[in-house]
Amino acid sequence: MGASNSKEEPVYVYGNGVPIGFTPQLKDVLVKDATTAQGTDGNNSTGNAESRDLADEIEKGVAKELARILEKNQLEDLRSKERQISTEELLGEIRDISQQIGGSTSESQSYERAVAARDRVAVCLRQHENKALNCWKEVGEFKSLVADLEREFVVASS
Repeated sequence: MGASNSKEEPVYVYGNGVPIGFTPQLKDVLVKDATTAQGTDGNNSTGNAESRDLADEIEKGVAKELARILEKNQLEDLRSKERQISTEELLGEIRDISQQIGGSTSESQSYERAVAARDRVAVCLRQHENKALNCWKEVGEFKSLVADLEREFVVASS
């Protein structure tokens, strides 16, 4: 678990329409393998047509499976990034949206208390570097204040 494990990898997002194909040489190998497996003669034109159809079906199946795996990996990456949003960003977004909805420019008391509780958690964690469980009271208070802030936001937005 060193610093090398904490590097962020760039995320590349590709559409599902990315064409994936086989080279003609690979198709020929697949056709030859298919004809050998079926016990047909390589000179038989209907056997070659069937083999090419089989190769095309294999290509389509592989393309669909690759697209499914790519989409699944992209969704997992997005979900993991969503989980990494910091508390400060979350509180800031709640404040900004509540200001837009409510039209008020002043921050609510719940927001101020939540920010103060967040700061108390940070101080406690710094003081108890190797014993983070000693901060359970501060964390619980912070979680309840954030829940209050969320409820306040929902009430104000409805």
